[in-house]
Amino acid sequence: MQNVQQALAKQSLRDVSSTARLFNFNRPVFMSDAVWQDCVEMAEQSGQMDELAVLQRLRHVLFMASSALHGRVKDVECEFRIHRVPNNRQSRYPEVTTLALVASHDSGNQPIVTIMHPDE
Repeated sequence: MQNVQQALAKQSLRDVSSTARLFNFNRPVFMSDAVWQDCVEMAEQSGQMDELAVLQRLRHVLFMASSALHGRVKDVECEFRIHRVPNNRQSRYPEVTTLALVASHDSGNQPIVTIMHPDE
């Protein structure tokens, strides 16, 4: 778990806790910028951003993360899969992507959940 905390300290994280509460997360939830860019953010088309589509993609990741956690409250590390449409303009079909969920404690011993790519 110490290695995980060191890795988290080195990367940039986004706080997605307010949306995660909709999926029964009772602790702060963070998502790595790499996962955000790969699985949530959408490539702009003609200068317009579809905020509803971004929110739907975020909710999909959080729903699948919540399902992977299965209500466990102890420190846990697990992988889960989602289907997401890649952010390149050529792709229009969902592809399976594996993400990692780490439920641990931060430096202040507060419980947190972090969603990242397995190799992060």
